[in-house]
Amino acid sequence: MNRLQAKNQIISLLRSGDLTTILGELTSLSEKHLLGGLFSCLCHREELVRWHAVSGFGLVVPAIAASDMEAARTVMRRFLWMLNDESGGIGWGIPEAMAEVMFHSRPLAAEYLHMLVSYTMDDGPELFQDGNFLEQELLQAGVLWGLCRVAQVYRDELLGLRLNRNMEVYLSSRNSAVKGMACRLIGLLSLSEYEALITAACDDPRPVRIYHEGTFLDQTVAELAELALRSL
Repeated sequence: MNRLQAKNQIISLLRSGDLTTILGELTSLSEKHLLGGLFSCLCHREELVRWHAVSGFGLVVPAIAASDMEAARTVMRRFLWMLNDESGGIGWGIPEAMAEVMFHSRPLAAEYLHMLVSYTMDDGPELFQDGNFLEQELLQAGVLWGLCRVAQVYRDELLGLRLNRNMEVYLSSRNSAVKGMACRLIGLLSLSEYEALITAACDDPRPVRIYHEGTFLDQTVAELAELALRSL
């Protein structure tokens, strides 16, 4: 099987509706073809293909890490490079894929979680390095989705990295996905200092579409804000 054939097979798999079946089928492909195909699918025009590719990374890279940590680090470094201005790319889907990998791999989270947090931080002194704040709203939504994902297992670690410092900029965003995901993250982390801004967001009726393990949840900013308030 050549690279194009493998890519087409991966796209065909990712289009199917059952995530468990998809992940099982992906394991039959060679690592070389699989990684390249998943990276290309992060920019696919079809929403389901893009998000199933994110889930695919969460299966493949932790499996690589279990036998070859350095090979897994190479994938993580590729993620970081693709979010770097010098790469010449935009990095669609990269924060989400990084987060999904770390959700399933504590060893990789221990090394790279601070980098995901850094994409919410302005330049300045931090525990590890200067911030890498992302200006593009679609990337911001991706980072926030990723942080919500890892917050389910690494809440204390995120608080230790002072993630709570820079949420106001997202709550004032004109992008409904950014604002809604910020509300969700604040609820997951119980950041009570944002209660007033979350309360104000309860009047925002705009829709937000959230991917979760193979399914999509359609909510509004207001609904996400109300859920967050219950956790503060």
